[in-house]
Amino acid sequence: MALTRPRSAFNALTSVDISVGRGEALGIVGRNGSGKSTLLQILSGTMQPTSGTIAVNGKLSAMLELGAGFNPRFTGRENARLNAAAFGVPASAIDERLEAIEAFADIGAYFERPLKEYSSGMQARLAFAISIHVDAEILVVDEILGVGDAAFQKKCHAFMQRFRDAGGTLLFVSHDPGMVSAICDRAIWLEAGHKKADGKCLEVIKAYADHMNGLDLPAGAATTQPSNISAGVDCEWGSKGDMDVSVFDRASPRHGHGGCRIIDCFLTDDNDRRVERIHGGMQITLHVQAVAQRRLHSPIVGFMLRNDTGQNLFGDNTFLAFRHEPPIIEEASRFEGRLKFCMPYLPDGCYAFAPSIIEGTQSNHVQLDWREEAIFLLVRNSPVKAGHVGLTMRSITVSPQDASGQRAMTPAMYIDSGVN
Repeated sequence: MALTRPRSAFNALTSVDISVGRGEALGIVGRNGSGKSTLLQILSGTMQPTSGTIAVNGKLSAMLELGAGFNPRFTGRENARLNAAAFGVPASAIDERLEAIEAFADIGAYFERPLKEYSSGMQARLAFAISIHVDAEILVVDEILGVGDAAFQKKCHAFMQRFRDAGGTLLFVSHDPGMVSAICDRAIWLEAGHKKADGKCLEVIKAYADHMNGLDLPAGAATTQPSNISAGVDCEWGSKGDMDVSVFDRASPRHGHGGCRIIDCFLTDDNDRRVERIHGGMQITLHVQAVAQRRLHSPIVGFMLRNDTGQNLFGDNTFLAFRHEPPIIEEASRFEGRLKFCMPYLPDGCYAFAPSIIEGTQSNHVQLDWREEAIFLLVRNSPVKAGHVGLTMRSITVSPQDASGQRAMTPAMYIDSGVN
């Protein structure tokens, strides 16, 4: 028998030290193969580290690989019963939990069918529903939610927000930076098994996005950016990437349940002047003006920028700025949302801003008015060839207006993330 040389050892993680406090929500970002899933498996106890130590203080529930811990020949109910028992749910309480699990999974008659008949999305529904009904203090969520439909993802994200607000500890892996920043205050970035960054969520996600878009600082360069970016001239690209800005299309397609109506949308520069041309690297403000058709409780103003194929490139809204003190807009009042950011460089082509106003919270809301293709951008002479987009939100405001359309004299609410 011929002997074969053993393969060289591969270290999925190297010198990664992490401490997560009780009640903390930690996001984990990184490209495929960076060690994210390995880290979660070690934390969950399904994989043992070859060196180092790990300590988990609290009952942990993990959603990792699809089908992990399931018997494909058992029904959804049978798998739920076995998993609940494995998590230590008392036998007297399992039947009651099964009703809640069945309702949350919402897979209908398939709950009584063998798991081998399930789609990947149905398996994700069952796995998440089980994991959140076992009295866990620590919730570990890998990219399993990516196979679920949009409505179920929204329900899961709403639960994670409630879990976090109630003091639960959350570790969340996702390729959606917007969702990570909405749920987590802190993030770590893994790169080739090493911890590249650990800190405030928005700062880590921006650093990761810059790296993925090839915008890292060169070796030996300063590690801080100049605070005055309003001049809008990039030291390398200058004012390349000109963008022509259209006027607001009042006949643009709209949808929503009503309650307010968007009446204008436009861009301004640092001097609060409407602009018809901008360029990458320029600091701009998107204004969304609307009229309340009834009293609005906690309205949220936001936008999405899409390319000519309808793909969402980036967007943001005012929720995080006012989540603790939601504004109230009286019926027939005019109000304006202002979202200030540094315009990214975009490839040549046509783009459209889609402003919207919702009411409620980011995870549980009613769509009031959404305008598609409200403002068009035509990009010319762009230096971007890779097609990636990065965005740093600088500030967002909402302020009432008087009947004449002028901004009221009351102080405008303002937030500055401090991210350069």
